[in-house]
Amino acid sequence: MAESYTGSTGTVYAVEKVLQDKGPPHGRVFLARDGRRPVVLKEIAQVWDLRRDMYARTIDSPHVRKLLDTVPAHKIFVFEYLNEDLLKLTWKKLPSPILRSILKAGLRGLASLHEKDIVHTDVKADNFLVQIALDDDPSNIRLEKVELGDLEDSAPIPNGQSLVGAQLGNDMWRSPEAHAMGPIKTPSDMFSFGIVCLFAMTQVLPFAVDVDKLEAGIEKPVVIMERQLSYFADEDTLEGLLKYLGESNQFVQLFRVLKSGFGDHQPRRPFALWQGLDVENEDAFRDLVVKLTNFDPTKRFTASQALQHEWFRDVRDISST
Repeated sequence: MAESYTGSTGTVYAVEKVLQDKGPPHGRVFLARDGRRPVVLKEIAQVWDLRRDMYARTIDSPHVRKLLDTVPAHKIFVFEYLNEDLLKLTWKKLPSPILRSILKAGLRGLASLHEKDIVHTDVKADNFLVQIALDDDPSNIRLEKVELGDLEDSAPIPNGQSLVGAQLGNDMWRSPEAHAMGPIKTPSDMFSFGIVCLFAMTQVLPFAVDVDKLEAGIEKPVVIMERQLSYFADEDTLEGLLKYLGESNQFVQLFRVLKSGFGDHQPRRPFALWQGLDVENEDAFRDLVVKLTNFDPTKRFTASQALQHEWFRDVRDISST
């Protein structure tokens, strides 16, 4: 592929291959080179100016993906290329200290966004971008950089305000209030981060649904919401969520119906009681995830609280430069 683009800085980017092409309205993502290093070019099909300004607001945020350059004529953003992401790395069964460092660095990025009243809205394992040198010998693994990426769907939400009326984010990582198209604020990101932690350390995707195996008339989102109730809700926190959503929300009744389906024939499986997680400092890890996934968004752990939790204590910090 001989295509090339010239950025606002005057740098010429030679495209090597297409990394992603989902078709309209989504733009393509390219791997390119600037003459000395690999970079990522990302076509931004919509609200380009707003998304560029979002990256400008986060330029000093540690562990948040940096915008290196732009190609305004083609509505392209230019980013540093990082060779892995947490989704792929989790399946490679890296040593626990490496995974914990990635999670802590990504959490620092999330905390930085929230301090600026920015909600990411799409926190998931593959948006934790990682530069790492892998080796069969764990002692030779070098974790060089961690960045929280994909800020294109992020939104500035001043304190006291919220996004309402959309099911934002990927359904496997989405918070209960996001499934219910309720008010989206920073706590929604934290629920998603809790699911990322659970996946990274246990390789369990609690809300992965094989749609081919669903019975006729059963919808995937309903299955996910039922699992959320089973694993992370109790009487008080469910009522907290329903109050948060408000009686006018169309999903309030659905949550109540799903709750009524649990009983002796179909018991709940609270994550707080899960055993055999095979995670370093298991009790502290379980406590962290429980606090991150509190069903009541007003009671959920903040990013700054999570950073102070004992499970992240003594976890090695990764340089943000």
